[in-house]
Amino acid sequence: MTEFVDQIRQRVNDTLGDLADARRADDDFRVQVHTGELESFARLAAENGIRVPGLEPFQAA
Repeated sequence: MTEFVDQIRQRVNDTLGDLADARRADDDFRVQVHTGELESFARLAAENGIRVPGLEPFQAA
């Protein structure tokens, strides 16, 4: 596994945690920000043929 893939997966995991925190706090703005980040990570992963667990809900239909 490359460092690029490791970094993407780590950042996704961190952002998923941040999204969960924002949802628990009912912070709609932070939810939108973190959702947007995860959608961007999903596009990046798809463009590079990387499977990242947890990104499926954020992939474009």
